[in-house]
Amino acid sequence: MEPAGDDDSLTLVTFLWRDPGDTENVIVLFCSAPSGDLREFRMERLPGTDLWYRSYLMPSELRTTYLLSVNDAMVPFSSYAEVLRRLPEYRPDPLNPRDYTLMGNPNQFKVSVLELPAAPKQPWNIARRGVPKGRSQMQTMDSSVLGTRHHVSVHTPPGYTADGDDYNVFVLFDGWSYYNFAAITTVMDNLLYAGRIPPYVLVMHTNEDQEIRARELTCHDPFNEYLNQELMPWVHANYHITSDPARTVVGGSCFGALAAMYAAYRTPERFGCVISQSGSYWWPGKDVPEKEEEWLTRRFEESPKLPLRFSMDIGSLERAIVDYDPMTSHQNMVEVLEKKGYEVDYREFLGGHDMVCWRGTIVDRLRSFHPSR
Repeated sequence: MEPAGDDDSLTLVTFLWRDPGDTENVIVLFCSAPSGDLREFRMERLPGTDLWYRSYLMPSELRTTYLLSVNDAMVPFSSYAEVLRRLPEYRPDPLNPRDYTLMGNPNQFKVSVLELPAAPKQPWNIARRGVPKGRSQMQTMDSSVLGTRHHVSVHTPPGYTADGDDYNVFVLFDGWSYYNFAAITTVMDNLLYAGRIPPYVLVMHTNEDQEIRARELTCHDPFNEYLNQELMPWVHANYHITSDPARTVVGGSCFGALAAMYAAYRTPERFGCVISQSGSYWWPGKDVPEKEEEWLTRRFEESPKLPLRFSMDIGSLERAIVDYDPMTSHQNMVEVLEKKGYEVDYREFLGGHDMVCWRGTIVDRLRSFHPSR
């Protein structure tokens, strides 16, 4: 990374690959934009050396992730399913020590992290000396409604007690990812200590695998039955939490945001506040012909206004993959909600469909429900 002349808003970024002797091509695949003509991501060989390189002028505020594909077939992606299928074939950058492991495939794989000099700081994700820590307990739950297994981790704030005032509650889907890559429990402890949020009981839910996740988090009524008949009654029975929907937050990212939005739409008497990070409001796309595209957006458009509040964000670099456009469908949802008169806190961040961005913006999403703090 090096300055781009006198323009501080841009940084010249050069990616390198050292040829072990069999390299025919190298692709830099940015996880925020795995679509389009792959030739624009192809490295060039430096003549007379074993080095391949590709340089880009990038916004200095960018934070994203990427992978390398060596000896790529150079076949454009034909579907989102193919994107997911091919990603495990790629590799992190061996010259970049910053990476993290993604969950969701039989073989877990790592992605490399790129943070440019002016990327927004993420101070709340770092454990601080002197900040009391809450307590987390994890267990598995077998759902009789769904017939699937669920991992549930509950984080109680420092000083938690079953006496006195009940606690706000935050139900967060894809909890495993938020716990491991967003340090969400550290975020909650830091925000509470700084007086930015009231005490919350955080319920982190994780599906058994990606196939089950793709089914249960996509406007799936049996999953809502699980939430209302099994998960939430269990949380109420074991933790001193509120029953007030105005103090009950449900949230997630991607399909998790879609599930959170649908849970609130179906049961606003339980979930009154929604956090949506890069929600998949394009669903079901063209793959489910019996349902119209942007199905949930249409339901909000047709229904009376509900007692709900929304805090939403999406990356400005999220690009269309074959048959849907995440940015447009997300903005369509926001427009429908605002026209209905809902309270919507909406932001766009410089980045892609990526937990390295969500781990920072989740702070703003939660704080938007507590503006006076």
